Amino acid sequence: MKSAYGRQTPPPDYELTCVEAGSPMGELLRRYWQPVCPSDELKDLPKKVKLLGEEIVVFRDKKGRVGALEPHCAHRGASLEWGRVEEGGLRCCYHGWLYDTQGQCIDMPCETEEFRKKMDIWQEAYSTLEYGGLVFAYMGPPGTAPLFPMYDIVDTRYRDDVELRGMRVWGDYSAGYVKDCNWLQHYENIVDPYHLLVLHKMISGEQFVGSMMQGRPELSLEKTSLGVRYRFVLDLPNGNRLVRYVECVVPNIFLIANIHEPGIAPMRKDRASELSWVVPIDNETMRGLSIVCWPLEDGVAKAGWSPRTAAEIPERAGSSTARSYEERQRRPDDLEAQEGQRPIAVHSLENLAPSDIGVVMLRRMLREQLRRVEDGLDPMNTIRDPAANHKITTNAWNTVLSPDEARAHHGEEI
Repeated sequence: MKSAYGRQTPPPDYELTCVEAGSPMGELLRRYWQPVCPSDELKDLPKKVKLLGEEIVVFRDKKGRVGALEPHCAHRGASLEWGRVEEGGLRCCYHGWLYDTQGQCIDMPCETEEFRKKMDIWQEAYSTLEYGGLVFAYMGPPGTAPLFPMYDIVDTRYRDDVELRGMRVWGDYSAGYVKDCNWLQHYENIVDPYHLLVLHKMISGEQFVGSMMQGRPELSLEKTSLGVRYRFVLDLPNGNRLVRYVECVVPNIFLIANIHEPGIAPMRKDRASELSWVVPIDNETMRGLSIVCWPLEDGVAKAGWSPRTAAEIPERAGSSTARSYEERQRRPDDLEAQEGQRPIAVHSLENLAPSDIGVVMLRRMLREQLRRVEDGLDPMNTIRDPAANHKITTNAWNTVLSPDEARAHHGEEI
């Protein structure tokens, strides 16, 4: 027996896990556009959001422009979450100072116009953009914002078979749904295919409907031009072969092909239908946001279709799940496993094994990007040339091979 008496818990791996401004990972994540919320959540009221340990108030003025402001009014500190959305911007509820989407104070009802111009007050703000039904903020140093990356599955300049919709990955955040753990615990899970065989099958029963659960696959991990992916090859009882890829795009994007693929009909490269972000709220909580590629039929959104995330375990309604504690113990899923690693997993206490190669590869790649930022260089997946910013190839899809195709293409990337 190894006694637990007198045990002490070392600090977490601050370099990789902590996201505050000035921290290594916080500075890396701030070199990319980060999603804030779905666009359709910005209506006639401002929205207070926490992102990378910072609170911001996002709003859409009545001209349709989006702003992201520091919450406390530059006048006397009242929170702008209680402000009024107007044509020209967001007006503080306390004394009515009006800020446009860039943060400039353009009206002071209690003061003269001459005084307002002389003061030249600017509320601290972040740059914003909208794409695919999500609002994004750039929280890095001024003048360093890259282009928003046009990954192939969401580049609608080259495809007319989908419409893009912004969605929350695990449900309605207004109801409080987040994961109560560090962002990296979820992100690493994406390139840990071995947990599919244990957590989602051996321990909790077959939690996914489809061919993935029909046997023991061959698994391997590999680097891509964007990050890390796993390869999942499974010979199905019907004779077909499922070849599946799931990818992490550094620093916090992931693509997961349909987890409910039935494996009945042969097909080639059914690509992931979502571009998703693991978004750190702070060091101990995170949310998920996705651009969903909703298929069109005759130019109309396909009825009855639902994205991968909507098909996951339906009992979950929020972070305070409707399932009983006993039920969660009997059939845990990703949330229990990830939150159970502590609010921030302690890497120095881990005993990594060969099956953890994806986690090792991802951590190493993230550390390489931290060094690049420290050296004043752009990290990977930072795009500044408009000519290069189109149909950037992602590497996540399902392929189903017939028995003859499986024999002919043994070992090839399909």
